[in-house]
Amino acid sequence: MNYIQSLRSVIGTRPIIAPGSAIIVMNDVKEILLQLRSDTYDWGIPGGGMELGDSFEETARKELYEETGLIANRLEIVGLASGKEFYYKFPHGDEIYNAAVIFKAKDVTGELKIDQESLALAYFPLDSLPNLNDTSQKILEKVGLIV
Repeated sequence: MNYIQSLRSVIGTRPIIAPGSAIIVMNDVKEILLQLRSDTYDWGIPGGGMELGDSFEETARKELYEETGLIANRLEIVGLASGKEFYYKFPHGDEIYNAAVIFKAKDVTGELKIDQESLALAYFPLDSLPNLNDTSQKILEKVGLIV
């Protein structure tokens, strides 16, 4: 059982502060990697919640690899996502206030692979994005990648 699941077993769906990392991956032609999520059925950037004892960097590397099969050999902090605007209610009722460090992955290696958290992975031009989940939309606006 992960950290968030253990909290949920005690408090149910009530709002919690969820520390984590979001990772922006761009390819050589400046397209952004997006994931069609299996839990919310919408497109977003890779990322996830922090486990006890992990750093934001460790969380970013772990989540990127687990969700995409990619390895970020370097990470650059490009922003923070926190506060009321990063509230999210999952379709199953869990409520969170994200408190995430936003990283840009650099020197990325590996091959894309889909895991149980993803229905699809694809690169998109920034001027032709699919409908994004609210959190990813706000993150990309915050770091200036979209308006």
